[in-house]
Amino acid sequence: MFDDYDYKDTTTRIRVKFKQVNDEPMYPWEIAKFLKNFNTVYYKFELLNSISSAINHGVDPEDIFIFDHSLPLYERYTELDLVSGALAARLFYPIGLPIPLVPNVRAYEYNCLYRVFYTVNSFLTNKRIGRLTLLTLSALYEDLDAFGLEGAEAQLIKYANENAKKSYEAAAKRGERKRQYSEEEFNRYLNKYRKFKEQTFNDIAQLQGLDDQERLDVLTLEGRDNLRLSHLLTAFFTTFEKTTRPLICARVGKNKFRVLGRSLVNKKEQVGLELKEIKRNSPLGAFFEGGVAIYQAVQQEKRAKELHEVDMKIKAKELELVDAQLHGQKIKNLEAEIDLAQKMVVIAHGTDVSALKDMADSFLKTRLTLAYGMQHSVASGVMHNHGLRLEHESVKLIDVEA
Repeated sequence: MFDDYDYKDTTTRIRVKFKQVNDEPMYPWEIAKFLKNFNTVYYKFELLNSISSAINHGVDPEDIFIFDHSLPLYERYTELDLVSGALAARLFYPIGLPIPLVPNVRAYEYNCLYRVFYTVNSFLTNKRIGRLTLLTLSALYEDLDAFGLEGAEAQLIKYANENAKKSYEAAAKRGERKRQYSEEEFNRYLNKYRKFKEQTFNDIAQLQGLDDQERLDVLTLEGRDNLRLSHLLTAFFTTFEKTTRPLICARVGKNKFRVLGRSLVNKKEQVGLELKEIKRNSPLGAFFEGGVAIYQAVQQEKRAKELHEVDMKIKAKELELVDAQLHGQKIKNLEAEIDLAQKMVVIAHGTDVSALKDMADSFLKTRLTLAYGMQHSVASGVMHNHGLRLEHESVKLIDVEA
């Protein structure tokens, strides 16, 4: 059963220091914003690595999905790891609608179950009738699995009508009279949901008949239908970009869901990002420690290439100026950094950091490559727009098993 942490290096931690560029006071909100943005970049690299690794190790891309709301900042979901379907249904519901990496019927049936459950509860609330509980949603998920979406919808309507009947009877005992809703009234309230469902499943059927090139064409051609199909094709990545703390899961067995990148919510994992220390003496310095994904967040691969070029120039003595300026201790520091950079490249390429490179060329690989590119761009902004810069010489490898 796939576990993304089987393909992450949990024995190595990387420590880095960010130092204030200008020697001037920083407001607490400025520091907090940097911490939030750096954590988001780090975590999203972790997730992209996990997604790529999952695909490379046999997880169907149709079974990977994201929820369209961010995980609450101050709540911990330590139970989110390997979760059964019925439990997942009620745990995930408050975090939004599930959106698959690749549009498919099964994932959107799950999406529709959440939508219709919300719609029915809204109707009951409007009629001053008690809402259905999340335990009911768990039961409906089992109905979805056993009888399909229509079977789950029928059961949901039955539960709603039973709730209404109990509410009317309780009101009558109190001597109150409640106006009962009609079936026609209920159906009108469900019309918007039913239109969404019909259009979505029609669009999925159309997308499944397209090859990779035709899917790329959908993203560039004009027209209302292409725009709608384009939104459906890219919904996962659009949600990923706009969500600060995405929850992404993969179906890894019969009614089993694996939460990817669980270090965000489970501190037992050794690959999560930690703020180790903030030194407020002037200039301010912030020390972080994280897993190998920090290699991506601080763009260490780019740095390694820069160092290699400088190293070649020094060894070849091509630039006298370099020889003149980088002498003595500076040369030793540079050589130490080059050695560290080379070790980090080796460590990173033995983990899921390199998973995307191993993926076969496809429309999906193209979209994932763009997602990585977006995060590299965001990382550059975090590194340069908050008044703090990475001290390259501060980067250290830590063996947690030593």
